[in-house]
Order: sequence, then structure tokens, then C-alpha cells
Amino acid sequence: MARDSVKDTETIRFLNMGEQGLVAELGSVIDPRVNARVHRLSTALRHQSVAGIRELVPTYRSLLILFDPLLLSRKRLREMVARCVGDNHVGPGLPATGNVVRLPVCYGGDFGPDLEFVASHNGVSPEKIVALHSGTSYPVYMLGFLPGFPYLGGLPECLAAPRLETPRQQVAAGSVGIAGSQTGVYPLHSPGGWRIIGRTPLRLFDPTRTEPFLVCAGDRVRFDPIDRTDFERLQSNRPQYDEPVPISPAADCLAGSFTVLKPGLLTTIQDRGRFGFRAFGVSPGGVMDSLAARVANLLAGNKPDAALLEMTLLGGSFRFAAGAYVAVCGADMGCRLNGVAVHNWSAFAVPAGGELTFGHAVTGCRAYLAVCGGVTVPAVLGSRSTSLRSGIGGYGGRALRVGDLVPYGRVCGAVATKRLLPPRLIPDYPEEIRLRVLPGPQDDLFEPQSIETFFTAAYTVTPRNDRMGYCLDGPPLRHRNGADIVSDGLCAGAVQVPGDGLPLVMTADHQTTGGYPKIGAVIGPDLFRLVQARQGVRVRFVRCTDGEALRALKLQEGLFDGLRSALAEGA
Repeated sequence: MARDSVKDTETIRFLNMGEQGLVAELGSVIDPRVNARVHRLSTALRHQSVAGIRELVPTYRSLLILFDPLLLSRKRLREMVARCVGDNHVGPGLPATGNVVRLPVCYGGDFGPDLEFVASHNGVSPEKIVALHSGTSYPVYMLGFLPGFPYLGGLPECLAAPRLETPRQQVAAGSVGIAGSQTGVYPLHSPGGWRIIGRTPLRLFDPTRTEPFLVCAGDRVRFDPIDRTDFERLQSNRPQYDEPVPISPAADCLAGSFTVLKPGLLTTIQDRGRFGFRAFGVSPGGVMDSLAARVANLLAGNKPDAALLEMTLLGGSFRFAAGAYVAVCGADMGCRLNGVAVHNWSAFAVPAGGELTFGHAVTGCRAYLAVCGGVTVPAVLGSRSTSLRSGIGGYGGRALRVGDLVPYGRVCGAVATKRLLPPRLIPDYPEEIRLRVLPGPQDDLFEPQSIETFFTAAYTVTPRNDRMGYCLDGPPLRHRNGADIVSDGLCAGAVQVPGDGLPLVMTADHQTTGGYPKIGAVIGPDLFRLVQARQGVRVRFVRCTDGEALRALKLQEGLFDGLRSALAEGA
């Protein structure tokens, strides 16, 4: 099992989440006292400003600590957390009092299509449901699932109702729902299976506000019933926003722009990701294949985290108004410059008026186009990455379309001659891949035979894969006691196993929390293999130790350092 004990095992236990994650579990059930201790631990670690701690994700009963293992060892991190607990920084007690946030809600009708069902299910009138639901003060245990989505406690037992058997394809932003003994509010349009009983006109998540999140963990929420007239008035009075896109940037801040002639199947602007907001339900996102993206930026003369284009399965066509220096890496999409084929994994000059065209991926499925100076759309919450689910970042929070004008930065000193990545450094994308996995954090919730199956059987990439995760097909894995756990933190690479027993590997746009057991986590240096795998590719999972994962990470970083030095010497 991927669990480590400390001196006070009744107070805390540690679980591994890949080579860069540590879960500190402070309880086994949803309880306000346990949740208070989780948030106190998070606050204590945040105030220490420890080098190597990247993000803290507090949940109902646990704290996910994401860290850089090259700067901070897991052993030292465990000792620090145990010391915080031992020093009574997270001792027992009620949650600290936060703000009381009042949300006006129009119940029933088309705003609350499931109100009648919830009333019938509980044997009371719809009016009684509204009175009970709005007559309670709900503590906010955590944010997750979507940006600003509050998980609320304290729902009266007589209001509990089962989720929909088949989730809705689209739930309106502001919808107030019930799922089991939980109630919450959808901040954005999203698929969802909760029973919807009303809707608030207030926007729980607005990236243009100084404080983007209306509700935070530790707050309390009260719902105030309103009628349709008040709903429409409040909705019409709230500020409207459209994320700005620099169609005509100032001439002194860019070298040029290129026009999208054909967008391809799914072409988005991405950078390394959006960090520091997981605790608010914001997925880090960013490039799917960090290896190909980093190499493309290095070849183009950029910093590794510069924004660039990510193309999926079918690339686009682009016309450059001014000369540019670009790099192409990742899946081979048959790139051509003015009709002449150019090498993949290379950098080269594009003349003014030049056209770059990409076709269907011959190998792999994601290609990257980096432009010297980087793509310079505005940053949202610290990143230029496109989050399609949240509708933020990139080009107005969406995929590129015909006619879009994409700006890029001033030339940054790259040479104009062609650069080719040495063949020995170019990864291949075979029909069978091996992914190293660190067991945990909930591997003990599976039958022993299923653990053996997971590490010996072959799985297959299904069509059900996207930027959020890869669904695999193969021998199902059996849980010991069902597939539901108390929702806790997620990271890229985590292997969730839902009720059907089939592995689901989280990728860049994964939700920040999840309620299925995680049998293990694919190590970071291997994730590029999965996100370049197309339907039908076979996947084998290989058990890995912490030491092996750390050595793989050091080897990968060493290759980047060597490439950076070689390019600098040849510039």
C-alpha cells in the first residue's frame, strides 16, 4: 500500500499521489471539525513559504500537497506536516468564521426543473422544500469540480435526493442542485447529474473581478428566495464581460501576427498552465505534451513556458503577416512552408506572407507550433492557456477559428538558420506504450487480484479521451467496497477507477477533485507517451518506486538542460 505512518497515526496519515504529490489525510468522513483542521494545516504550510511546495489543495478531509521533488524530498515534507500537526497548528476545534454569502435564488419552473421530484421523493410540498432549503446556513467545505463550485454541508436530511441516472449534457450557470446529502451551485455551464431546484442570477466565478470567486472555503452560504422578475432584474444589472482578445495590439509590443486560414480539428493556445488556483476549483490546464512543447519553445528561442499553439489530430493553416522564426514539434502533421515540406522537430524562418500548413497526424496526435517571442494574448489568472471548460484564457477561452489574428512577441535573439533536434532525442509514438505508475493513494481499496491485473494486463485507448482524461478499455478492476469515496484532490497522471472498473487517467484539464478511488498515478516524465496515443494504442502499466520516478525526472531535466546549452552555443 502507498501509505506511510507517522507517530500520531490517529491524527494524520500520508498517501502518495505520484512522484510530485503527497496527500495528508486528517479523517475518514465529512465532518466540520476535520475540515477545519485541513484548512488550518493548509494555512500553516502556506505561511511557511517552503521552497518546493507548488500548490495546496484542501478538500473535505485531506490536503493534497503538490511539490517539486528536485527541491523538496517527500520525507522532509512528511516531517514538516507532522510537525505542524504536533505543534497544534491544526488542533481540534470548529472552523474559523468566514463571510456569510447570500445568494438570491429563483426556485422551480424552468430554473428548477427537479424541484417537483425532490418534493415528491421526500413526501413534502415544493413550498416546504424551498422553505427548508433557504432556511439553512451552509458551511463551504471546499471548492472543486469547476472554478468556484462550492461543496456545501448542512443540508437537512429531509431534502436529500439521488443524482440523475443520466447526467444532463448542459446545466445552466448559477443552477442550485442537490446530490445525495450535498447541495451546491454550478458556477459555469457544464454537464451535471445533480437535481436542479433553482438558479441564482449572481456569477460565482468572474475572472475580470478583483476577487474572481464569490464564495471561498470557510464561508457560509444562505439562499434567499426571489421571483422571476427579481431574477431578471438582478441578471440584467450584473456586469457583462467578454474576455479581451488583442486583435490590434500596440506596435511596440509585438513583431507581428499570423492569420488562421484553417483552424484544424482542435487548435488552442496553451502555455505551461495556470497554477495557484486549484483550491478554487480551477484546473491547471496547459499543454498536454510538456516534452514536445518545451522542446518547441527552446528551438524557437523562447523560455520553456511561452505560449504556443497545440493542434490535435488535424492541424491548421496559418499566414504570417511579417517574418517569423518558428518551431514545430510533437505529432508529425506533414508541415509545409509555402508548399514545401519541412522537418518535424525543427525550427526555421518563415518569410513575410509565408503560409504554414498542417495535415492529419501521421504519428502521435498532438503537434506544437512555437513562434519566437511567444503568442501574446492576455494572461488570465496568470496564464495564457485556453481552458475550454471554463471559457477563459487563450483566444477568448475557445479554440481558434478561421480569420482569427494571433499576435506574437518581438524577436528574441533566435538565429535565422534552421535547427534540427538530434534524432536520438526525438521520441517515437509506438502502438504499445509502457507507463510507469506509483501506487496509491487508494490502492488498498482494490481487490489484490485487481492490483495484479492492473500491472500485468494490456489496456487500449478508447475514443473517450480528451484534454481532461483518457478512458481505457481492458480487464475491469474490482473495488473492495464500491467505487465511491469522499471527494479529494486530483493531479495529472492520477488513475481513477469508476464503477465500471476501467482505468481513467487524468490529463491537463482534469477536474481538481474527484470521488473515485485512485489505484496509482502515472509519473510525470511518462505522461507525454499517453497524450500522444491515439485510439487503439495498447497501454501497459509498470509498477514504479519513488526513487525510480525521481531518477526519471532528473534524467528528463538533464536532457532539457543539455539541449538548452547546445542551442545557446550554436546561436
